[in-house]
Amino acid sequence: MAEIEHKSFFRTHKVLAFLPLVLMGAGVWYFVHGRLPASSGGSAATAPAAEEPAGVVPLSSSIPLPEAYDPQAGLDIQGSPEFKSQVTHALKLVWLADRNIFLFIRKNLSVIRNENKTGFYTDDGRPVAALSTGQAFRSLTWCAGVIAHQAWHAWNELNAAKKVRRAPPLPGERDGRLPEANPASVNYKGLGAVLSAEDRAFAFQLDVLRKVGAPKKETDLVLRRDPRDFTAAHDGSYALNP
Repeated sequence: MAEIEHKSFFRTHKVLAFLPLVLMGAGVWYFVHGRLPASSGGSAATAPAAEEPAGVVPLSSSIPLPEAYDPQAGLDIQGSPEFKSQVTHALKLVWLADRNIFLFIRKNLSVIRNENKTGFYTDDGRPVAALSTGQAFRSLTWCAGVIAHQAWHAWNELNAAKKVRRAPPLPGERDGRLPEANPASVNYKGLGAVLSAEDRAFAFQLDVLRKVGAPKKETDLVLRRDPRDFTAAHDGSYALNP
């Protein structure tokens, strides 16, 4: 009997010695299978996606482009649906590259119109950038540069038209202001003034081309042009104002 009791006691102690290990194993099994959510298909659970750093705004929630088709809000784009789409996407490139330049274009141009000539003129007091199909659809970057070129001409003409007027004389004083000989006379510019204006307009066009990521073959056409070659921003003949 003593020997049986001794063996029973020994076995009981062996069971008690392994009991903590059994309990730890059960705890691990419960934590893995009972606490963590099982993934579909029996694969390991996918780690949650890392959050974006504070202050980073996703592109999808960035400030939207101003409405381009509403003359009261922005630019009046006139032409086929394809032309409107091309011009709008070109303006998006400018907006994303430099918003100050975009606002400069929108401030100085009222209309972007598809015609058979690329150039600038005013129509009933509204500054118009006329784009030929060939210039507009050459590429989005090229279209953006040509629009910027015409916007510079619009700005230049607006500022050139602003004349410093002398104040009228006080009562009893002689009016020394000379009357306009012909108020309807055309202010013809010399070739030097034309070349200078085109140089500055092309410089602005080149700056925009670089900012919107135009390829080197496009920037070189403007950078290396002959001073008397205006074809990188002008072509054709006007349909409305020959």
